[in-house]
Parts: sequence; structure tokens; C-alpha cells
Amino acid sequence: MLAFLYSVLLTCLTPTTPVVLLLVVAVVLRRHTRLARLSMGSALMILLVSGNGWVVGVMVRSLESATSPLDQSVTGDAIVILSGGILPQVYPRIMVEVGDAGDRVLYGAELFRQGRAPRVFVTGDVATGGLASRPQADDMSDLLQRIGVPRSAIIAERRAENTHEHAVNLCPLFSQNGIQRVLLVTSALHMRRSLGVFRRSCPAVQYVPAPTDFRFVHGNPQPWYRHVTRFIPTPAGLLDFSDSTHEYVGIVYYRLRGWL
Repeated sequence: MLAFLYSVLLTCLTPTTPVVLLLVVAVVLRRHTRLARLSMGSALMILLVSGNGWVVGVMVRSLESATSPLDQSVTGDAIVILSGGILPQVYPRIMVEVGDAGDRVLYGAELFRQGRAPRVFVTGDVATGGLASRPQADDMSDLLQRIGVPRSAIIAERRAENTHEHAVNLCPLFSQNGIQRVLLVTSALHMRRSLGVFRRSCPAVQYVPAPTDFRFVHGNPQPWYRHVTRFIPTPAGLLDFSDSTHEYVGIVYYRLRGWL
């Protein structure tokens, strides 16, 4: 029951979901002027807050700042790449493609090329609503080989469907392969929860965070009007708000389940 409620809550975390529902309520109750205005006002407030660049920036930074980029001198026994951002080879795509979080695979391959670890673990079952024909781990393995990682260096875990299962399912593989130190690769936004889960579920292994896919970066100073326009909701802002809220709720849920 808790897992079902969690999945429903995650769906509702997308700002557009409550906004659409409130607008529908406003239309249905259009003859009740006060309630209709309250519904429309609430929908507008949700958009203004969840798409606000200043609010979203604070949320993203608080999660991404929990870990620092991997030091250039750090090595390990294996690189672990958590699934995410992989677009399966489904027609009309002619090959496995990557989204924003696909940086995980690219970064993992780069760490391997740098000689940081001799093996790469990929983990993940079928995603994308079941549209894919094979587990994400196989798509990640395919992409890694295309960019230079030999098949002999890749170990795939194909059953995990969430962060907790990544850690639980990989733990026996670490033991079988004599892995004592892991470079854990995932999106910076997701690293805080991932690192905690792995350390709790498989404590015999040392985990070194190797975050990638940073959303908050230190760029050149922006002109004053760019700071003003951050108050205007944007699709990117709504997405960052949704993903950040997903992580905060995920952290609370995982603590309640005893996974963190």
C-alpha cells in the first residue's frame, strides 16, 4: 500500500497535474464564482511558485551540493552507473539514444577510459512505461561498447526497478567479483539518495560519489534583466521543480522504509 501511495504521489508532484485539476474544478464550478476564482487563483499560484527560477534554483542547489565532483586522483575497483536518461531503440530510432541523464553513461565511459576502474557495472530493468524490448542495463551496455568500453569489462544487472533495488541487487555481484571500492555514477540531483541507499544496503563496500548531469553550474554573471525574468515560469523550471520535489519526497519515503 505504501508503495502504491508513493507512486501516486510522484505523479501528482508534476506541477501541471494539480494545475489542470484545479482548472477543471474552476470550469465545473463556474457558477459558484468564489470557488471558481479560488481554484483558478490556486492554479496560478502553483505555476508561479513551481516555475520560479529562484525557488527552483535553491531546491536544485541544496540537492546537488550534497556531494562534490569526483577528484581527479580517485580510483576504484569498479564503476557503477545507475539507469536513467537512456532512450531505447524503438522505431523510428535506429540506435540507443540518450536524454539529459544519459550523461551518466558518457561519464562512466570517460572514467573507464581514464583508467579509474577496470570494470563497469550497469543496472536497470525495462523503463519507459514498458515500451522498451529489453532492460535498460542492456541498452547502457550497448552504448558503452559503442563509445569504447569493451564488452568484457561490463557487468549488467537487469532486474532493478528503483534505487533501492539497484543497491540490493548489485551487492552480491560486488561480493562475487571482489569489489571493495566503487565509483558511483548518477545525476548530481539523485546522488544524495543513491549514496545513502548503497551505504545502507551494502555497507561492506566503500562508495565514492561521482556525480554528473549537473543542472546548477557556475557561469558568467548574468545581466540584471535575466534575474528579473527568473520569476516567470518556464518549462525547464517546472521540470526542475518536479524532479527536485521527487528527490525530496523520495528521501522521506526511503527513510520511512528504512532504506536510508
